[in-house]
Amino acid sequence: MSNSNRDDSGFLRDLFSAARKTSPVSAETEIRNHRETTEPAHTTEKARISPPPTSRASQKTARPGLSPLATDVLKAARGELGRSAHQQASGLDAIATERAIGAAIDKVSEGRKEQLSDVERADLIVHLRTDLVGWGVLQPLIDDPRVTDIHVYDDATVVLQRGKVSESTGLHWPSREAYLAFVDRLLLKLGKSLSTQQHTVDGAFEDGIRICAVHESVCVGCGPLLSIRVPRLADTTLDMLLGFELAPRVIIEYLASLTRWGHATMLIAGETGTGKTTLLKGLGTQFDPTESIVTVEDTPELNFNHSFLRALVSRPPNVEGVGEVTLQEHIKTTLRMTPNRVILGEMRTPFAAEAFLESAQTGHTGMSTIHARNAKETLVRLESLLGRAQKSVAIDIIRQQIALAVDVVVWMFRDKRTGKPRIGEVIEVGHYVEGSIQIKPIFRFDHSSESPSWLVESWNSFFEEVLSKDGVHLGRLDKALCLETSSTQAPSSQTGSRRSVA
Repeated sequence: MSNSNRDDSGFLRDLFSAARKTSPVSAETEIRNHRETTEPAHTTEKARISPPPTSRASQKTARPGLSPLATDVLKAARGELGRSAHQQASGLDAIATERAIGAAIDKVSEGRKEQLSDVERADLIVHLRTDLVGWGVLQPLIDDPRVTDIHVYDDATVVLQRGKVSESTGLHWPSREAYLAFVDRLLLKLGKSLSTQQHTVDGAFEDGIRICAVHESVCVGCGPLLSIRVPRLADTTLDMLLGFELAPRVIIEYLASLTRWGHATMLIAGETGTGKTTLLKGLGTQFDPTESIVTVEDTPELNFNHSFLRALVSRPPNVEGVGEVTLQEHIKTTLRMTPNRVILGEMRTPFAAEAFLESAQTGHTGMSTIHARNAKETLVRLESLLGRAQKSVAIDIIRQQIALAVDVVVWMFRDKRTGKPRIGEVIEVGHYVEGSIQIKPIFRFDHSSESPSWLVESWNSFFEEVLSKDGVHLGRLDKALCLETSSTQAPSSQTGSRRSVA
């Protein structure tokens, strides 16, 4: 039993005495109201969610657990509720009422020689109610709009991330069995399971929350691991991208113009959590409403709000090792679906990269995200992926394929000073000439500047005519751009501040 429950023992005895069992107010509600009124006024939300434990080991030793009898009853009552849900075909959420949970506990307790105290019974009701409904123990983090990622190491260790900054939370499950049941319940909702044969599982819920679970058999000293990514935006617009301070307006307008044009294949590169998918969603609002869009993903994330969107999702093999559907198979299928655009959620495998670039070479405008450390290395990464997929093909031919397929590379990073995602580089990809791919750097984040600033690397573009029609004139820009800079900025009065147009 937790410290807070021991402190509240007198309150709980009154709450769950024989005279109070018919009260219409839920136990969980009264416990919460009682604790809110007895907590010191200076206790903040952050202090309650994020206490400062020094290590996972100290959390484990400092956290008191349930009694052996309560732990035994908890496990058996959870099984009893599971059987009831299966028999009624209603799911755990539907039967996880205080009355049903109390009945399951009482049924299990009757078969034991020892009986639970009223305090232990109340504690189990709260634990089971929290564990069986919604996100259970993690619900406060899911509800906090500042939390972007949740990392669960084991039943005693939950870590949150705001951006890329990790913080311990102090949240925990009452037992290891309760945590395992929670993970199983999440995966069951996705129609998946975790085992030694299927040691890693990815999935996404309808609200866009993504999870990745890793079986304890491949973890060291902890597990199963659970990573949860919580999208905080149902829809992303260009104005939102500006509000996030990804880049000055002119850079966003440059990317939006090429997206509206519909003939530029674009790669958005960067590390995990740098805003690649957010930028892709925002640019997706510029698709023409008459276009046919096909997305191909491992885990559905994009969900563009478009009338003519078709979405394909890969499928792993079953326990017999059959039934797998890969990204490259789906991309090849899109060529028979007459799309205007093929959007690959993430370019991970050599054969998916090969299929995507082949699709772009045959006239299907594409967009994809890819992991890379900068814009130029994105092209090197593509060479590596294609080299593994086409082992007998010369590097010159591979580079020609890349030059023919890719038009623009956008590289993103997270600013360490502020924790905000930024557009770090934008380059245009030209022709293959004399053994190398020609590139034209357009914009670059200035890391030497004290405030967020971007440098204009070139005052002309391979797509000058397209950009001019949309009112984007690179030749009118100053050398440096800040977040307040607009696309209508007047030419600099100092002619020496511009680079000569190559």
